[in-house]
Amino acid sequence: MKLPNFRRRNRHQRGNTPVPQPHFIDALPIGPGLIYPDMLPENVWGSNLRGILPKADWDRLRIPVCEAAGNRCEVCSQPGYDPDTGRQRRPDCHELWHFEVTSTSAVQRLARLVALCPDCHRVQHAGRASVRGELSKVVGQLRAVNSWNHSEVRQALHNAEERYRWRRQFNWDLDLTLLAGKMRVARCPNLVVPASERTRLGNSFDTE
Repeated sequence: MKLPNFRRRNRHQRGNTPVPQPHFIDALPIGPGLIYPDMLPENVWGSNLRGILPKADWDRLRIPVCEAAGNRCEVCSQPGYDPDTGRQRRPDCHELWHFEVTSTSAVQRLARLVALCPDCHRVQHAGRASVRGELSKVVGQLRAVNSWNHSEVRQALHNAEERYRWRRQFNWDLDLTLLAGKMRVARCPNLVVPASERTRLGNSFDTE
């Protein structure tokens, strides 16, 4: 993945790294038989819907997504299961994000919700999987789902690390307007949370 050249600074810049002039969208395709590894920068960890919303509100969002997918993974078609017990359950509901940068803004925008089995969900959090000693499971799932060879998997993981390094240079506003009318965020009625206020949303990372 070719990331943009940098030219100017703005309020979203961290340190002395300039912001690219053109509108740039960092987004990965996902669908039946196709998934890419992803890594989120530390400054967006934990401010996900499961962490932001009360459980009942999160259930009202995630359960219809899982049921619409037949309680199967939208990538590999595997039924959802509990990774600790192996018992069947609903798939995980995962947020797909687009990271959009212009000369005046850096926005992490919710693009859609997708039902994923624990194996495909792990691929979407490849950095955390690596910390947990589970990178071999990520590699195995990428090869199984995408029919990739070792070289292709290695390149995809390298690209994920490159995107991670690029993303962590910015302070990201959080845009949840996809769910307008379906949820509320205190003090942000338009469902756009400025980067400076994201820490007040809490952090679910340490409890996952």
